[in-house]
Amino acid sequence: MLQSVITAIGTLLIIVVILFLTYICTRYIGNKMSLGGYARQSARYISIIDRVMVGQESSVALVKVSGRVFLLGITGDNVNLLTELMEDELMEIPAPVNGNYTGAAFKDVIERLKDRKK
Repeated sequence: MLQSVITAIGTLLIIVVILFLTYICTRYIGNKMSLGGYARQSARYISIIDRVMVGQESSVALVKVSGRVFLLGITGDNVNLLTELMEDELMEIPAPVNGNYTGAAFKDVIERLKDRKK
C-alpha cells in the first residue's frame, strides 16, 4: 500500500516538473522568436509595424524602412512586395469593445464541432 502511494506521488511530481520545464521553455522560445523579442532587439533600421496570419504558412506584414512603409506577402517559400503605402494612409483598427467581437466564441466553435460529430 505504502509503495503504491509513494509511486503515485513520485509520478505526480515528475509530471509537475515536466509541465514547469515546458512552460519555461515555451516562454523562452516565445520571447526570442516573437515580434517583440529577437527581431526588435537586433533591428536598428527596419521595424515590423504589424503582421497578420492569413493561412497556416502565410501572412501579410507592414514593414517600415527609413520612413517608407511596405506591405509584404510572406509565405514559407518567399516574400513578395504587395504595395508601398504612405505612413499617413495607415489607420489603426480599433479593438473590440465590451465583447462586440464579431468572431465566433470558443464555446460556440466547440459546440459546433460536437454537433458535427453526431
